[in-house]
Amino acid sequence: MGGGASVVRHGRDALAGALIACLSAAPLAAEAPLAAIEWLQDTLLVPDAGELYPVTPPTGDAWIDGAITMRPLDRVNPDAVGLFPPARVGLPRDFWGPSTAEELAPLVAALPLDTLPALRMLAYRLLLAEFDAPRGAPPAAQGSPLLAARIDKLYDFGALDQALALLDTLDSRDAGLKLRWLEIALLLGDEEPVCRRVLTGEIPFPFEAARIYCLARSGDWPAAEAAHDAVEGEGGLPPPYDMLIARFLEVEGHVDADPIVPLTGLPAQLSPLAWRMLEAIGEPVSTHGLPVAFAHADLRGTIGWRAQIEAAERLVRSGALAPNRLLGLYTQRAAAASGGIWDRVRAVQRLEAALALDDPDAIGPALVAAWTQMEAAELEMALVALFAERLRDIPLDGAATEVARSIGHLSDAYEVHALTAPGAGPRAELLAAIARGLPPDPDLPGDAIEAAVAEAFAPSPELPAGAAERLAEGRRGEEVLRVLDRIGSGSDPRMLAEGLVLLRHLGFEDIARRTALQALLLDRRG
Repeated sequence: MGGGASVVRHGRDALAGALIACLSAAPLAAEAPLAAIEWLQDTLLVPDAGELYPVTPPTGDAWIDGAITMRPLDRVNPDAVGLFPPARVGLPRDFWGPSTAEELAPLVAALPLDTLPALRMLAYRLLLAEFDAPRGAPPAAQGSPLLAARIDKLYDFGALDQALALLDTLDSRDAGLKLRWLEIALLLGDEEPVCRRVLTGEIPFPFEAARIYCLARSGDWPAAEAAHDAVEGEGGLPPPYDMLIARFLEVEGHVDADPIVPLTGLPAQLSPLAWRMLEAIGEPVSTHGLPVAFAHADLRGTIGWRAQIEAAERLVRSGALAPNRLLGLYTQRAAAASGGIWDRVRAVQRLEAALALDDPDAIGPALVAAWTQMEAAELEMALVALFAERLRDIPLDGAATEVARSIGHLSDAYEVHALTAPGAGPRAELLAAIARGLPPDPDLPGDAIEAAVAEAFAPSPELPAGAAERLAEGRRGEEVLRVLDRIGSGSDPRMLAEGLVLLRHLGFEDIARRTALQALLLDRRG
């Protein structure tokens, strides 16, 4: 591996080549999902109200046969591993249809990180559901490219607990998986169990620097030094791990050497292993500017309050952490400064206090201030998740009314809100129609995004070119992945209209409505 290259990517080929060895792993029981993960329980396993169509059913081409077919698996395939049965979120087991793992893996890798929350929620469901393996699964020697892509994308999203739960369903003896396990565990601060697997497994570990680190971490410093000497005799470790391991083991001649970071140019491409060893030798590197997965390391209790809040905000923004965790940090103590993040903390604290006192006169100004602060940080959906239910029956006026109306449209109860508090004016009419899945008035004035949304919810819209052919071949899952990539942040009106049409045609009515409402109400224009 070249200097400074990330260990996260170092083991990808080995991971893909070895995962097929996991065929003996048992699937999770359909009635026992890993609900211990709060994020998974809250956002994935509970059916969405819109998907149940309690009030307004979809119209026109949006209504398709949503029957789910089930069939037993002949065997367990690594590409079929998941955390919950797809039926729990209204999807069929054969969702991938005739698409192969080689066709699906690049589409998973292309899923955008900066996207609308509803689309990210759908992406998480596809990454974690226990679908049947794609057809024409490659032989064991060629690995499991779809599973490797799923794990890598979860890492990119910062969803380390979810990625670790997915890896825990597999064969821990696999060499490639050990490397990925270790990297995730290093960021979660729980590497000891994985290090035990690294040291006791029958299959050699694919990266010697990690094995040496685990030997030292277990307290066997003589064995770590012997392993380091052996590697040095064979040509040494690749940089910067040669210097990191030598400094970590306090090898003679390296203890009082110059700091490593200025010498190597870190942290431009910093791996979890290198990051952890730099911390251990007294050269800690800030997680700012590093991938969002590193933010987990700042949630440790030994880290300062501000760093914990900033880390939680990054992870909530990426959908990898429950908003309640962020609220707990926001309200942990009184803000001791002003400006930036502290204004946001103070605004949320004031809103929480006003709601606790049930004082509408205080709630209105506090709500407007909190929304302004959270909107600036693209954390509006956290505010929605935390306060939408508590705000529903509170009488408000002025700007607070508009904020509360936006929160209602963005909440899980968006359809009920559209029926009970639709508001007045052309934009309010458009939002209410979209929330109910009804065709908007074509004469309503609006900007390009509003026109795109109205086009997608018009009666009998045409499918985009090429989509009909792929759907006729049964490539439903492949087409959904393409939609997730195509819509992105919802800032391109043409792509937004086409993506919404496809989501509705494919039966993702709830996701389509949420996506449209978020495109209209959230400032995600790039």
